[in-house]
Amino acid sequence: MSANHNPVIQGVRNLTQRFDDLGQQLADFNRRQADGDHPDPSEFVDLLKKQSVTHSALNAQFTLLQKPLKTVLSETR
Repeated sequence: MSANHNPVIQGVRNLTQRFDDLGQQLADFNRRQADGDHPDPSEFVDLLKKQSVTHSALNAQFTLLQKPLKTVLSETR
């Protein structure tokens, strides 16, 4: 099975893309603020919340991917 068809890999890829997009949005918010604009502070808080949730989802997915590998490694010792 190709990695492109693996739903787990696709999920991680989607989460990674979402995390990167949120990082770009935060950078844009900071840039606008540095340029003297007064962006809505609730937008910043919302972006931080979304980034935190996405980061937690990535960590959870990574942990799930590690478990089988750790099992295989411990059983082969």
